[in-house]
Amino acid sequence: MADLLKMAGADRVLTMTLHAPQILGFFHIPADQIFATPIQAQHFRRTDISNSVVVATDAGAAKFAGHFAKRLGLPLALIDKRRSDDSEKAQSVALIGDVQGKDAIIYDDEIATGGSIGEAAKMLRQFGVRKVSVGVTHAVFSGAAVERLNEAELDALVVTDTIPIPEAKASALKNLKVLSTAAMFGDAILRIHGGRSISEMMD
Repeated sequence: MADLLKMAGADRVLTMTLHAPQILGFFHIPADQIFATPIQAQHFRRTDISNSVVVATDAGAAKFAGHFAKRLGLPLALIDKRRSDDSEKAQSVALIGDVQGKDAIIYDDEIATGGSIGEAAKMLRQFGVRKVSVGVTHAVFSGAAVERLNEAELDALVVTDTIPIPEAKASALKNLKVLSTAAMFGDAILRIHGGRSISEMMD
């Protein structure tokens, strides 16, 4: 895809919250990445987060969720997931961090099938969490995601508009909030054309 974009005439690419940052290395033209963390943090600051903890669904998401927790000044908890065989399905085996009696905000880059989020929400409630909210950038919502997320009984499901959500799915999902990324992309484009730093947007 990186080569196709270049062949099509693109001379610069702007992305948001890549699932793997190494993807930028495939581009032979300038490519930048911005993150939706400031947008999500701004939204959650409007709610009562005085008793909240940010939760990473696995070790791979810990750094990403850690940046979000730091921006909000909240502690971080981590779910330890292990694979017992060669299948792609991992099981949550432990929870690292203090969550009892707190409001959890699960933070990740995307929701695909909703399996990891549903499993995390179930485990958190077993450990005494009062409320479970979710903040993600990309709402893929593939397969049975809508059913799984509704079964998880989330108190809030906050996503961005980087992927269009079909009306049928959007209306079927409970407590869904879609945040606009337009202003952030606009700011980044202005910075690129003005020769200013994009990384300052993440400060």
